[in-house]
Amino acid sequence: MARQGFEVRSLADADMGQYDRLAREHGTVFDTVAWTGMFGDAIARYGVHDAGGALRGGFCLFRENRWGLTVLRNPPLTPCIGPFFESRARQPVAQLEERRDVLTALAGFLEQLRPAMVSVSLARWVSDGLPFYWRNYKVVPQYTYLLPLDQTEEALLAAMSGGRRNDIQKAIRDGLNAERTDDYATIADMAETTFARQGKEVKRESMKSVLFSFARPDNSYAFTVRSNDLPVAGVFVVHDSRTAYYLLGGYGSENSHHGAGALAVFAAIRHARELGLRTFDFEGSVIPAIEKYFRGFGGNLAPYYRVNKAWLPLEMALKLIRRGLF
Repeated sequence: MARQGFEVRSLADADMGQYDRLAREHGTVFDTVAWTGMFGDAIARYGVHDAGGALRGGFCLFRENRWGLTVLRNPPLTPCIGPFFESRARQPVAQLEERRDVLTALAGFLEQLRPAMVSVSLARWVSDGLPFYWRNYKVVPQYTYLLPLDQTEEALLAAMSGGRRNDIQKAIRDGLNAERTDDYATIADMAETTFARQGKEVKRESMKSVLFSFARPDNSYAFTVRSNDLPVAGVFVVHDSRTAYYLLGGYGSENSHHGAGALAVFAAIRHARELGLRTFDFEGSVIPAIEKYFRGFGGNLAPYYRVNKAWLPLEMALKLIRRGLF
């Protein structure tokens, strides 16, 4: 669907290299071909083309079958689907109109696909939900914390809550130490245990693909904290050239220490800073206890948007299920 020169269509194989270049320059690690390629035939990549037919950006969708119906959503462990695009506007008003046109093209294209349900989180730069709102999508704010890394280690510590700073200091006093690790099997075990403890679902195969297929020294890293030679906490981070993303974290089931998790996160923040990255993204949560924990590291609260839409009968059935009436 086109509007003022932008059109969305399926990505041609010949455009894959250009798509990946644009994703790396104007998107995030989650837009790249290396990341999206982990999800096989369930993933679909789409290009955003200008009036001259040039590829200017793109996004991806994860397609699955639920209850015999087509559902479009974010790929597993993927915080946003895009869109990303190369902006050529110079004036602020022109930039706003260009972004609006890209989002309008995206919203219209999703309508053309006619899924039973769509539920996707958009890129962090998207502050304009109107193209979706006008098409009767529910535009739902989500929240994360973004920590700027252009500050000293002392300033990073000073910006934390007293509780989080005390956690780190206690762990250090008790002889705990955060160490870089490539033992991703241990990270997977701790993350899975923690997800289960929180009542959150995680697709094990997707997690293993990230840890054992995608992860390389130039796009990710992990830290573990050990006590009595046993792992008690761990953090796994992926990154692009600008931002580090807290993707997986967890605690061991034994020899737990209250400050171990905070020490692991602080080590991950310090390493992101050493890599020259600009921002540490905590991949926030609306679960109150998790939100409070992340808040304590001193980042800036940042909204982003999820857009949802379902066929009316399906939407009504989902409401009944959530209310325990079905």
